[in-house]
Amino acid sequence: MRLQRVFTTIDTHTGGNPTRTLISGLPKLIGETMAEKMLHMKREYDWIRKLLMNEPRGHDVMSGALLTDPCHPEADIGVIYIETGGYLPMCGHDTIGVCTALVESGLIPVIEPVTSLKLDTPAGLVEVDISVQDGKAKEVSFCNIPAFLLKNISVHVEEIGTVEADIAYGGNFYAIIDAKSVGLELVPENASTIIDKAIHIRNTINEKFEIIHPEYSFIRGLTHVEFYTDPTHESAHVKNTVVVPPGGIDRSPCGTGTSAKLAVLYAHKKIKIDEEFIHESIVGSLFKGCVMNTTYVENIEAVVTKITGSAWLMGMHRFFYNEKDPLKEGFLLIPPMEHETEDVK
Repeated sequence: MRLQRVFTTIDTHTGGNPTRTLISGLPKLIGETMAEKMLHMKREYDWIRKLLMNEPRGHDVMSGALLTDPCHPEADIGVIYIETGGYLPMCGHDTIGVCTALVESGLIPVIEPVTSLKLDTPAGLVEVDISVQDGKAKEVSFCNIPAFLLKNISVHVEEIGTVEADIAYGGNFYAIIDAKSVGLELVPENASTIIDKAIHIRNTINEKFEIIHPEYSFIRGLTHVEFYTDPTHESAHVKNTVVVPPGGIDRSPCGTGTSAKLAVLYAHKKIKIDEEFIHESIVGSLFKGCVMNTTYVENIEAVVTKITGSAWLMGMHRFFYNEKDPLKEGFLLIPPMEHETEDVK
């Protein structure tokens, strides 16, 4: 069999949301930072992301991780996060998934009971502790990049009305909204309605507000909408549903979304340092989180959070790239997101 390119992946799920970790086939990416490598990937090799994420090989909420050499001198490995909607500076459920894949596939030296890693990501250095028992990753905890509440907004959205939202950053920008205030019940059978309202809200906010990370100008625009409501799981404090770009529902409680939620709770004095917070997803899976300490992002008070969850290996793939395949880069049956990542400045 003559093949033009072969890509090998390990597939996991974290709380029901997939991570496709590419372990071979990625060309060498150029850049002095992971952000520059991410943008090199976007400019030169975005067809690889489309091949792995889009249908028919992926689906509308497919997510993945690309392993590279790190740029940070303290890091063990570099990670670029991808999904059907494009590229993410940081992704929590993917971090849990990729670390589980690295341990259980034997791609890194494993130390029991805890294997520690430092990941170099476009959003910054992420420290990870993996609880290991008999070679299996039981639980993954990561110390996320600083999260903060950027602003509180009120905006009129056509067909919905006035929407009150906290715009917060936890590795991506989130509009955090009380589901009841927009007439939503966060249950699986309402998925289409949840997505439709989230896209309307996201597009309206991006039209009317400028959202830019104060230190990283390439991180700009609202990408995620996070609805919250009362929990149904007896252990949880809050139930959420995150709509990811371009328009799908995160099955997990969302790692960076949990960090963003903790930043909002801390800013509103509703949670204390080291107080445990349990986040429930739309499918009932749980993440644990806490505020470890505070810092500043320019002049904005931010929180350093720890997020904990578990992932499960599902299998391995060898994807074949054939230039003659008319659907070699795949397709999506949902509109593309209107926001694009800017170049590093």
